Amino acid sequence: MELAHAYTTDLKVWDLPVRIMHWILAIAIGVCWWTGANHQLEYHFYSGYVILWTVLMRLYWGLVGSSTARFSNFVRGPKAIVNYASALHRRDTPPSHGHNALGAIAIIIMLGLVLTVVILGLFSVDVDGFYSGALSSYVTFEQGRHLAHLHQKWLDVLLWVIALHIAAVFFYFIYKQQNLVGPMLSGKRPGDGGEAEMKIAPLSRFAIGGVIAAALVWAVSNGFYF
Repeated sequence: MELAHAYTTDLKVWDLPVRIMHWILAIAIGVCWWTGANHQLEYHFYSGYVILWTVLMRLYWGLVGSSTARFSNFVRGPKAIVNYASALHRRDTPPSHGHNALGAIAIIIMLGLVLTVVILGLFSVDVDGFYSGALSSYVTFEQGRHLAHLHQKWLDVLLWVIALHIAAVFFYFIYKQQNLVGPMLSGKRPGDGGEAEMKIAPLSRFAIGGVIAAALVWAVSNGFYF
């Protein structure tokens, strides 16, 4: 009976901004990959700007957002990472309140890779020179072509990391019987009623950051020429 009622409370774990940014980033990366692969470069640029805004906002929200969104809440030291990894094979480990120690590494790596790919794209020069990144005027044609190759190279690395992330989600769902997708949709997961609730940051704080990030992306898209 104790096991049957172990998780009977809906525990708030992800706020609305985190969930929105997660799915926007997932969709925008997919659009950016498809448009790039099919030479729809105008839409490739637009989706890239959406990605840049989302990454900037996720970094901002990781500093001033709700408790589970903050880097200080989920980024752990080597000891915590090793301890978590050593128990990864166990099926009876309780769900983490937010990102677990290994998931935190994946989040940091993916954010860093996404930002790297976007920045390289901004300086990239297309082979015919018609479609070039918004900041390509700051580099020579040869440098822009080299950065375009690096843009593609690091995109491939990012896609492999995303594939690993998806595989981890399936691993938790099938082996550990923990649904990681559901909470990213609803914001809640089953809890035992004794866990601390997430401290939610005001949406006005998110709106302020969103306006600032949008202004920065607009400036970038214009090559900082006003």
